[in-house]
Amino acid sequence: MPQKSTYLILMFVIFLGEINAQEIHFSQFNNNQLLINPAFAGHFDGNIRIGGSYRSQGASISVPYTTYSAWGDVHLEPEKISNSSIGLGLCIYNDNAGEGSLSTTSGYFTASFTKGFNHDNSFRATLGFSIGFINRSINFSKLVFDNQWNGTIFDPDIASHEPYMGNTLFAPDFNFGGIVCWDINEKLHTNAGVAMHHINKPNLTFYDAENRLEYKLIFHGLVKMRVSDLIQVNPGIYFSNQVDINEVIIGSNLLLIKEDLKLITGLWYRVERDIIPHIGIIYKDFIVEFSYDINVSKLHIASNYRGGLEISIVKTFSTKPNRLGCNEF
Repeated sequence: MPQKSTYLILMFVIFLGEINAQEIHFSQFNNNQLLINPAFAGHFDGNIRIGGSYRSQGASISVPYTTYSAWGDVHLEPEKISNSSIGLGLCIYNDNAGEGSLSTTSGYFTASFTKGFNHDNSFRATLGFSIGFINRSINFSKLVFDNQWNGTIFDPDIASHEPYMGNTLFAPDFNFGGIVCWDINEKLHTNAGVAMHHINKPNLTFYDAENRLEYKLIFHGLVKMRVSDLIQVNPGIYFSNQVDINEVIIGSNLLLIKEDLKLITGLWYRVERDIIPHIGIIYKDFIVEFSYDINVSKLHIASNYRGGLEISIVKTFSTKPNRLGCNEF
């Protein structure tokens, strides 16, 4: 019986981790803007922007989690609306986790409206929303349950008799956010924002029961300081809260600038969890960035300090200058 209890507890912990741990989670949150805050739609210098990310984590402990995102948005400035702009975007997110092949796919349409409050638009605010869906699927044949214990091992050939309604589900999802930007001078730009995700608390369960995805609150902020003609420093902060789980990321990127070429190096810290070095390159309107989570939490005994690799690519297209300048996060 003690051995059986141990197996059940381990299975329960792993399964819960697969279900809940992978709510949209990126170290390069600045390169997944539409998933962080829908107000970021169209919030950039240019007319069209596309991007994508890949992330893999947890390989040193179990079957790895793999995460993909892709998105695109446009910046529009209708002639009839003075000191204002509109942003429209689409984004998709996919995560695959664990032994049960739990897959989560989310897709959203995002829209935003930006209003400038002074003659040069150096102080402006943006409101945005996103509407979409969450799809989850799981392979129950790869999981074992308590009644499959034969006294020695879990036997997958024994029927589980689990009362699940199906192995896939869909649920609508709604998110809302806002951003305030202040370009203090040509060398100092700031922005800060807040977003509320899962306003409708979508019901995500494979059983005839209720399992609501709780509200997720996100705060973020960035300061862009041009120290000299060759150096720019971008300190920032990200904070999220969902139920009683908090995530805090603080740090800074340092940009070395040579005409159209910018080299990125940075160091960030996910409080009590990971140290995150960044490297990357910006050439004209093209960004490639790499980061790696060095796990320093209590889990480092099992992870051996190995965390997650993340890669992001962003491309901006500019066909005409913006009236209402917006600095990317």
